[in-house]
Amino acid sequence: MAIVRGSDLYGLHYDDVQVVNKEVDSTYLTSLQATQTSRFKLLVETLDMLEDMYAGTDVVRLEGDILKQLERLGALRYFHACLSSTVQSVPAKLVEEPGVNDSVTGHSSKLVFSTGRKELRKLRRKRVSENENDSSMQEFGLETISNNIKPPKLIRQSRSRNKRLKVAKNEAELSSSVKLVAELEKIRLILEAETNEVATLSSWAEATGLEKKELLHHLHYGWHCMDELVRSTRSLVLYIARNYRGLGVSFDDLIQAGNLGVLLGAERFDESRGYKFSTYVQYWIRKSISTLIARHARGIRIPCSLSKGINHIQKARKYLSISNGNHPDDQEIAKFTGLSLAKIKSASECLRVVGSIDQKFGDGISIKYMEVTVDTSIANPEEAVTRQHMVKDLYTLLNGLEPREIQVLMLRFGLKNSQQKSLEEIGVLFGVSKEWIRKIEKGALTKLRNEDCHKILSHYARMQ
Repeated sequence: MAIVRGSDLYGLHYDDVQVVNKEVDSTYLTSLQATQTSRFKLLVETLDMLEDMYAGTDVVRLEGDILKQLERLGALRYFHACLSSTVQSVPAKLVEEPGVNDSVTGHSSKLVFSTGRKELRKLRRKRVSENENDSSMQEFGLETISNNIKPPKLIRQSRSRNKRLKVAKNEAELSSSVKLVAELEKIRLILEAETNEVATLSSWAEATGLEKKELLHHLHYGWHCMDELVRSTRSLVLYIARNYRGLGVSFDDLIQAGNLGVLLGAERFDESRGYKFSTYVQYWIRKSISTLIARHARGIRIPCSLSKGINHIQKARKYLSISNGNHPDDQEIAKFTGLSLAKIKSASECLRVVGSIDQKFGDGISIKYMEVTVDTSIANPEEAVTRQHMVKDLYTLLNGLEPREIQVLMLRFGLKNSQQKSLEEIGVLFGVSKEWIRKIEKGALTKLRNEDCHKILSHYARMQ
């Protein structure tokens, strides 16, 4: 029997322990690496799942919108039928994963149920790509469906109504700012009329009771509102101005007059009456354009009221000539229009064609109207001599009156190249009432109405 020493036994035990420790260390490192690998795999899968979840949110929302639109179009059943024929149900899978704290040799089985949404989305994307290549199926694409989708009629009406209300409210606010600027301009004009000087900004602000910055703010905002009103009503001005073309005024001038009418209407617009600004301002646009035409369409300017009467008479004459078949006279026109005969006569005189005195007339003869027209402003020699004798005879008759009566008659009738004066003006010169001057005039004329005066002046009356 061998005898083993204590030192050998101790050395053997130490070597065995060291070998065991190495095996334990290697097993622990392997288990730690497997655990880290499992955790990393789980982390990657979790990140993949989160990415699919958040990335698919927009896709799911888009799918929901598409299904709603398909339901409105009545094609939802057809869509589901096509989808069910191409997409197969994905069953749940049994996946075995190592646990987090499991060793390499011992794995615990874990059931993970997949809903199949990821595979379903892949199949849908594949189907969409196939449909894009197929020209016969493009009409069922998302782009075509979205282009053909129209909102219901009720929704369109409500949207257009809200838009009209918004535009009307905006125009009312702009007109209120234009009113404020017009009032400030009136204050400036009154200030300049009182001081006979151009109003400065400081004096203008003092007259309005505002500060300079506040006054400038109101002015700039009001001018901006004027520009916005003119821009928003431009289509309306163009629509109205088209009816006045060909009347002697250019179309640009008609548009400019219409814009001025918009600003005049904005100064007088009252929102509390319940009318829209576009409806109210049409009157002022037509009035401004008609006034411009009445002033500049004719060679000789006539009043606007008479111009309206002329247009009324022309329309009445045209209507009566078509209905009766003959040319109407002034009596029929007066009965139809309700105007007086005097106004119809004056309107007929205004309707005469205005010609140029430099225009030539005649065939082969270069003679102007000015060369053959009589100048009535120059009296002929016979009339001049006759007038001198008449004045001399009048002064001879006046010498038989009293000096006060002679002065009253000369002032009253404008003798000796003086202007005719009223009874009140003559009374102020003499320091008496106009009734006293009337009595003096009446007495002097009574003295002149005798047979001798009648014989002297009757010759001149027959010449006239």
